[in-house]
Order: sequence, then structure tokens, then C-alpha cells
Amino acid sequence: MIGVGSLNIGYIFIILNMVVLGLSIPAGSVAMATIPVWLFTTITLAIACIILLPSAKIYEKIKWKELGYKTYFGIFMQSLFTVTLYTVFLLYGLKYSSVIAAGIINSMVPAVTLVLSFILLGERLNIRKSIAIILAVSAVLIMELAGANTEGESSELGITFMILAVVSLGLFFVYAKKLAVEVPPVTMAAGLCLMGLLTTLPMATYEAISFDWGKLTPGLWSAVIAYSLLGWVLAYVFTYLGIPKVPASTIGMATAIIPITATLYAVLFLGDELRTVDIIATLLLIISIFIAESKEREKVGNELTPTFEKKDAIGK
Repeated sequence: MIGVGSLNIGYIFIILNMVVLGLSIPAGSVAMATIPVWLFTTITLAIACIILLPSAKIYEKIKWKELGYKTYFGIFMQSLFTVTLYTVFLLYGLKYSSVIAAGIINSMVPAVTLVLSFILLGERLNIRKSIAIILAVSAVLIMELAGANTEGESSELGITFMILAVVSLGLFFVYAKKLAVEVPPVTMAAGLCLMGLLTTLPMATYEAISFDWGKLTPGLWSAVIAYSLLGWVLAYVFTYLGIPKVPASTIGMATAIIPITATLYAVLFLGDELRTVDIIATLLLIISIFIAESKEREKVGNELTPTFEKKDAIGK
């Protein structure tokens, strides 16, 4: 049984995770105006690895050579869904749409996970789940009809990419139990970023050949470093610190923080316009999240990432 103190710190980690994810979206948006998607992803992952790999070695003392094949496969598959596919689709979406739209659509994860669970696992959709899905779809349709920005058709392309990003994340949650591995949080974050770096490097190398490196101003480097810290280092460490300590329903509800954080930053610091349609879509998605997660029993998040015991992570 998890004590109140543990639950409280778990809630804090999950909330911090959603806040930094929300803040990482504007940082990515600023960089997308100049840096190609794959190159940006690889550079930020490399910076994250420089921070996380030594940290894992120093604080958690994991011996990478002793991790078993099953552990490496689990880390690779989680990285494929959450680092490579989700991030690349999200960044392509930011090239063609707004920060506010990205934050709103990211909150579709609980509803998308319900749909994927129904299609892939045959899980039943009750009235509550169906209403949550309808509300989430309605929010996106409202944005689609109104236009996520003033660029007309390009907003449709941006929304499509962002929906693909959410589907990638939803697939991770659907198969989370099968992909779960038992490693401590900083090591897990380092492993995800390292696998992501390896999978994005070939495309990034191709883009790097033709990229004008003189365009990387101090301001752009600030955005790159900010995304590395917010989107990779802090987000993943907070995620894997918090998941074992909170009910699964809490994680789903907490995604409502992402659009709020991204929207506030975009309006206050990037000069984006907050329209009535954005407010309506955000409210619909927040309601959808709470409906989707409100009846969840006390499933503890360690169903996704079990509590780590060092002997379990060593290859057998």
C-alpha cells in the first residue's frame, strides 16, 4: 500500500511533468521555424544524453552491459513510440499549426487510448467512454472547421501530424504492460533518449548536410537547450519518478495541464491570439479527460513501470 506521503510526492512529479511538457511545446515551435525536424530532435536528444547518461551512472550506478535483452527491447519500443514517433509528428505539426492547437490536441491522449484499446485489444466501450471520445473528437472538429491558424489548408496538415503524435503516444499506453521494464527513473530516461538518438540520427545526418549552421543564433540555441531540458530530461525523469506512486487515473487527468500551460505561455510570451474556439476546444477536452478517467479504480501506475529492484534489471 502506498502511503499518503508517497502519493503526494507522486502527484507533484506528475504535475511537474505535465507542466514541463506544456512548456516544451512553445520551445519546439520557435525552433521549427529554422531547424529541420529530425536534426532538431537529434541535437536535443544528444544534449539530453550528455546530461542523463552520467547522472544515471553516478546516482543509480546501473551497469549498462548487465541489462538483459528483454530490458533493452522494452526500452527501445518505448522510445520508438514516445521519443521518435510522437516527437517527430508533434514537431512536424508545429511547423504547420499553432502552439495552442498543439497543446489542446495533446490532451486527446486518454480518449485516443480508449479507441485504440477497443480496436486493438477488444476492450468494451461503455457510455462513459463513448461520451469522452465524442467530446474529444468534437474539440478537434471545432478546431478543424475554425482553422487552427490563419494559414488555411496548412492548419489541416498540422492537426493531422499532431493527431498522429497522439496516436503514437496512445499506442504506447495500450501496450504499456508488455513494454514495461524494471529500471530506475534516471536510467530509464537516459535509455529512452539514447535509443531515440540512435533511431533519429540517420535522417538527422541527411538534413545536417544541407542545413545552414550559421542560422543557429544564440536565441535558437536557447530554444534547443530549453527543449532538451524540458521535453527530455525533466519530463522523463518526472514521469518515471511519479508513475509508480500514483493511481493510473491521475496520470490521465493530469494531461489537462498540458494545453493550459502551453496556451498561457503562447499568449503571454509568444503573442499568440487566444480565440473563443480555442477556449471551447480546451474545455471540451478537459471534460473528456475527467469523464474518461473518473471511474478508474485505484490502478497504480507501476502497472506501466514496476517498482525497481536492482537485481531484476540485471540480465539473466
